[in-house]
Amino acid sequence: MMNKHEKIHCIGIGGIGLSGFAQILHESGNIVSGSDMNESQITDSMKENGIKIYIGHDESNLKRTVNKVIYSSAIPESNPELIKARKLNIPTVNLSEAVGEFTKKMFTIAICGTHGKTTVTAMSALAMITGDKDPTVMVGSNLKELGDSNHRLGRGDYFVVEACEYKRNFLNYTPKIIVITNIEADHLDYYKDLEDYKSAFKEFIGKLPEDGYLIANIDDENIVDILKGYSGNLITFASNNGSADWVLRGNKIEKAGEFVGEFNLSIPGAFNMMNALAVIALGQILNIEREKTIEVLNNFKGAWRRFELIGKFNDIVLVSDYAHHPTEIKSTVKAARERYDGKKICCIFQPHQYNRTKNLIAGFSVSFKDADVVIVPNIYKVRDTQKDAKSISANDLVELIKENGVEAYEIKTYKQIKNYLEKNPDGIEVVIIMGAGDIWELGDYLLNS
Repeated sequence: MMNKHEKIHCIGIGGIGLSGFAQILHESGNIVSGSDMNESQITDSMKENGIKIYIGHDESNLKRTVNKVIYSSAIPESNPELIKARKLNIPTVNLSEAVGEFTKKMFTIAICGTHGKTTVTAMSALAMITGDKDPTVMVGSNLKELGDSNHRLGRGDYFVVEACEYKRNFLNYTPKIIVITNIEADHLDYYKDLEDYKSAFKEFIGKLPEDGYLIANIDDENIVDILKGYSGNLITFASNNGSADWVLRGNKIEKAGEFVGEFNLSIPGAFNMMNALAVIALGQILNIEREKTIEVLNNFKGAWRRFELIGKFNDIVLVSDYAHHPTEIKSTVKAARERYDGKKICCIFQPHQYNRTKNLIAGFSVSFKDADVVIVPNIYKVRDTQKDAKSISANDLVELIKENGVEAYEIKTYKQIKNYLEKNPDGIEVVIIMGAGDIWELGDYLLNS
């Protein structure tokens, strides 16, 4: 852990990652301040908990008495607070480096993969709390079970962290246990291609010590590929694959060919049962009673914006979900189709990043096949160049979805979407509000305006 009673300033403190870490530091006894461009529920909550928050970035926010500056990956080198810190020779580290220092002092369990890492981190944390491990937790979403928070300061030696692969950030971590859910090409604004992306995961598992453990999903061909040459302690999980240590058959759990329990999860989707199976494997290493783990997993209500039921609008069920990769979308819509069999389902999808949309357009165009209607309001711009922004449009995606046999519209504003749902010409009964940008605000707008 960092030295207690340090004065630490966090630039970009409202982000889902840095906000959690800042609060862990604050609750550990450090004096924490931070700045962000916008007010939010997160910044309001931190203010209430005694963290000094500045809205807007300005060099006056950074006091000379600060011992360390931590900044999120969204902060550019031109940020005035970052420039001032360097002029004053105040040590500056990005979030992944700061978390990396933290992982060296703790028994760190790093959850990684293209999809599912937030849910697996959340499930792992709850299993460990139930198993009296009292972990410190840093997760990329708010959890009801953690008091609608994205962090927890524990008194034990364990640190459970969602490990992000963007820009190889997780290579700063020093894990004792790694869980890999799946590997599929992503972040192609940074990685050259799938092989480059896989190389980051291969390097990450190479960081495990001799007494460490890797928990890996061997249903995934890309994971099987990076396991070649790995000689450390390995626990595998899979569905309907008898060569794995832990196997899921339907909702039934097998270990070494023997039935040991079954899942009756509160959250839908076969992918979530696989997420839960990874946590059962983790429980084996940590000696957590299996029945307790299964019970807490069955009762888990899901993370914020992970198939979250948020209310009803004109008798239409509203679900909010973070899915922003074609595979996640396909799995989420399939889960919705299973839960709401026979109902008319509409996805209101905001693609995240022009670059990602362009690179994954073929996958996006076919990922809504289980939906009846798709609405694309806009593409959320982040880390995009002007060239990226001109290379693709929301309407391009709409046309491709239509070509693949699903009714699709570009409806740009929240007001226009509300009017469409009020008239409801397509007889929609379930709406899934999807994406990693600011589209979640549409749910608040429909419920409260």
